[in-house]
Amino acid sequence: MTNVFLYGMLSVLPLIVGAILGSVFHVKEKIIGVISAFGAGAMIAALTFGLMEESFKLGGFDNSILGFVVGGLIFVIGDYFIIKAGGRGHKRYYNAEGSTGRGIVLGAILDGIPESIALGIGLFLNPAVGLLMLVGIFSSNLPEGISSAYDLKKQRKSIKEILITWIVVALVGLAFVILGYTIFSSFSPNVVATLESLAAGAILAMLASTMMPEAFKESGIDSSMATVLGFLLIFILSKVGV
Repeated sequence: MTNVFLYGMLSVLPLIVGAILGSVFHVKEKIIGVISAFGAGAMIAALTFGLMEESFKLGGFDNSILGFVVGGLIFVIGDYFIIKAGGRGHKRYYNAEGSTGRGIVLGAILDGIPESIALGIGLFLNPAVGLLMLVGIFSSNLPEGISSAYDLKKQRKSIKEILITWIVVALVGLAFVILGYTIFSSFSPNVVATLESLAAGAILAMLASTMMPEAFKESGIDSSMATVLGFLLIFILSKVGV
């Protein structure tokens, strides 16, 4: 259980670090974009070699496909309502002036829940999968924290308010890591397989609709190689048996 708590803390720590950086400093968009692209590549590889592979081993095609598609649909529907609530201010198609603090926070929580559950389940079933997910989540949460904190700062939120907000978001993420390990992983193999692929579908939908478009907008063609390198890192880790 100590390892689960440690992995959970490491997965959400970049949100708080990013919030500090976004609140105090002006981080160049290109740097944020490159980090986002690297994280996206790492996450895609973690889904491929980690979550979906484990899901297939546990539940076969039926559960893997069902969960994957449903997970994507759930994220898309949830994201639609987050946008309506004023979230996604720093994303490609929406300006920060039209965003709201509540919407931004809800968007961050929506992004983080599937990742956190997947990390918890992965740690229970196969620590190697948990490590792959941790690297991907760590890489993607840092730019998320920076961008979202920057948006909240534009709304005249104080540094204290921003940090408290992101500490709460981080605690929610940590809670779902623990839930994934202690509760969701105790279900039948077919249910766990469906949950793993559901999380994978939701995460991939998030990457496609928010993280990757923003990375390209902010860093241009540099995002391409950053994505490749992120994917390559997870591929190497998955094959050397770390």
